[in-house]
Amino acid sequence: MRSSDNVKVAVADIGSNSLRLQISEVKDKSYRVLEDYKEMIRLGDAIYTQGYFSKDTIETIVSTLKNVKRLAESRGCKTIRAIATAAFREADNLGETLNIVEQECGIKIEVISGQEEARLTYLAASANFELKGRNALITDIGGGSAEYTIVRDGEVDKAKSLPLGCNRLTREFLEGDPPTSAQIIAMKAHIKDYIDKLKPGKGLEMLICTGGSMNNAGVICHYRDKNLRDSQVKYVERKFLKKFISDIRGKTTAERVKIEGMEEKRADIILAAAIQTDMVLEETGIDGFYTLTGGLRAGITIDTINRMGIELPFQQNSMDNVRYARLIEVGNKFDFDERDAVQVAKLARMLFDGLKDRMGLVEKDWYLLEAAAMLRDIGKHIAYSKHHKHSYYMIKHSELVGYTHDEVEAIASIARYHRKSMPKAAHSDFNELCPLLQLRVEKLTALLRLAIALDRTHKGLIDGLDVNVTPVAIDIRPVSDKDITFEIKDFERNRDMLAKLLKLPVRLV
Repeated sequence: MRSSDNVKVAVADIGSNSLRLQISEVKDKSYRVLEDYKEMIRLGDAIYTQGYFSKDTIETIVSTLKNVKRLAESRGCKTIRAIATAAFREADNLGETLNIVEQECGIKIEVISGQEEARLTYLAASANFELKGRNALITDIGGGSAEYTIVRDGEVDKAKSLPLGCNRLTREFLEGDPPTSAQIIAMKAHIKDYIDKLKPGKGLEMLICTGGSMNNAGVICHYRDKNLRDSQVKYVERKFLKKFISDIRGKTTAERVKIEGMEEKRADIILAAAIQTDMVLEETGIDGFYTLTGGLRAGITIDTINRMGIELPFQQNSMDNVRYARLIEVGNKFDFDERDAVQVAKLARMLFDGLKDRMGLVEKDWYLLEAAAMLRDIGKHIAYSKHHKHSYYMIKHSELVGYTHDEVEAIASIARYHRKSMPKAAHSDFNELCPLLQLRVEKLTALLRLAIALDRTHKGLIDGLDVNVTPVAIDIRPVSDKDITFEIKDFERNRDMLAKLLKLPVRLV
């Protein structure tokens, strides 16, 4: 595929609880999700009671796939890659079901193993978390099975598929509505047997949970905290999870549905997933967990793109980390000038290194400046006029890996003020930042403005910068054997912000 081609990719994840369709547009080094559609079909209700798909259940599968196929075709997709997991793996009439679906829908379903399911989930996690050099546990608690992937030093150490899906556990153990204490104790003993055999250990740094039920728990947590930012990744402290379990274990399904953020068709099975996750936290000693929306289907999408011969930035050895790779991906989604972004970031790094001690900045501040330097111009995707303001909103609503909510706000603000006006009292978004973060934004914006000025012609004329802090001035000497007249003029127009903050003249020497 040529880098200029745009291709639509449609993947369907057929789980024990739901069928999810994800449609993405592949462009250059990234992909953009165009559609994320869900149907709760609860295939596990049939499999974990009778062991096979009834005629009615097969009709539901067929009609749902016909609907998603029409949706995919309306988006310009020529084919759908459909993946099925635990419910299909355990169906006694699997072959018959696959044949009917292919005949009726023209879709050939791939029934994947638990090991493959774990691999795809790891692929999605590695695109959204910095796993390099880290020890982590990734869980995908579905309806019929739970996939556990142990990552040590950034690499998969062990992947196991366990029969601990929340639909299965609910039907086998939690018969009451609400369940009795004895039923919950029996389920926990069952789960513990499998966790003990898995031996995840205490040396893990983070737990990443995918799967609809734990994602729903993350949504409920964020509703409670009034954190309504729509983010693919959420963090949930264990103390919330323990209170959540305590609150719902004595509630009926009808009572659970009334909880803000609770999905109606997960209310009966979410307790089993929550208890299992809490037991994992207890076993590993981790204080909380991250949720990742769309883990498996994101993994399927990435795997499908890889099959097309395309390697995404986070998979490339030339990239230092996932955080930087995601900046490249986000930039490419909005047609940014990658060469210019990289050059400005390089100049910003030189200024940062030369002035961080004088400005009271620390290394983690560099990651904010780097992100703003890379993404400052993505607003041009909407319009050149006021593109700095467009960049602000686009950065706020992009999935940036490795940054907190406040850090994303700071990055967006630095990009917002890279040109035109300085921060003002009338700017409500800036004033919502805490005073310390406002000061960090001002300092980093001052450095970014100078870095942009020193690449005014967008030709990468300056190879390096020597920064010298003296008692009377900040002297910056550009390393270049080319004509940098325009860079010098733009530098002189943009140095006042830094000079005001440092209370020293800023000179190009």
